[in-house]
Amino acid sequence: MMNKVRRLALLVIFSLLCSARPAMADHQPAIRFGVLSIAQPSRIFANWQAFADYVSKKLGQPVEIVVPRGFGKMKKTISEGKVEFFYVNSLVFYRLKQEDKAIAVAQMQNIAGQTTSRSEIFVRRDSGIENIADLKGKNIAYVSPMGAGGYLAPRAYLYDKGLQSGIESRESFTKNLSNSLHGVLLGDYDAGTMCGVNYELMSKKVATGDLRVIAVSEDYPENVLGARSDLPTEEIQHFRQVVLNMPNDPEGRKILQGMEKMKIRTFVEYDESAEDITRKLLEEGKL
Repeated sequence: MMNKVRRLALLVIFSLLCSARPAMADHQPAIRFGVLSIAQPSRIFANWQAFADYVSKKLGQPVEIVVPRGFGKMKKTISEGKVEFFYVNSLVFYRLKQEDKAIAVAQMQNIAGQTTSRSEIFVRRDSGIENIADLKGKNIAYVSPMGAGGYLAPRAYLYDKGLQSGIESRESFTKNLSNSLHGVLLGDYDAGTMCGVNYELMSKKVATGDLRVIAVSEDYPENVLGARSDLPTEEIQHFRQVVLNMPNDPEGRKILQGMEKMKIRTFVEYDESAEDITRKLLEEGKL
């Protein structure tokens, strides 16, 4: 009888310990992952949730997606310690690093297998616009004033070719890729520009047969996974190891396949020479 009581007591204790483990895990502080994107918040959450869940599983810690709207809010969120890691374009990262607010974790490699991309400038086929000189006095649709491919690279290209964008031509900001394409198609803008990889992806959703690319910019760096500069080195390195190892893990590869619609193939080691490219583009574009 005594042995039965002891066994029952041990079973109860074991059950309590097992049930307590998930509760302890639930009380771990969440890693907050910020995503700066022109997409709608609902789409951002849908696009990034699998990535967040994967990193959470590998780190053994909850990962919570945060969506600040715009560069100013992202910078404030980082300054106030409300995110630990984030995904931003190379221009935004450059600005944050210049203010000692960010360090690189990894760089995105796009679906073309490159860590750089080029912007394309497009017009309606029947617009009569044949070259950059024809854009003088015209209304050009950019995506965002803090865009790398949607503003910095094409503006630098125009200045390099002798057109002072914003002075000799009008600058409009559409806030998303679809607005830029439809705006040019409908005649609201004389020309538009965006990342060439995005243009190809969008052409699968929007009929672009009436559009024509008249110029292609120089290279600009792709997006960056960053971290707050005041985070412990060990925490950053652990996060870095998880994302860099994704292609070597069957589950990680599956997550990456689902991210191709965001032009992401994988994440690779960050190369600081990317900042030299951004710096040069800023100088050329008078920004």
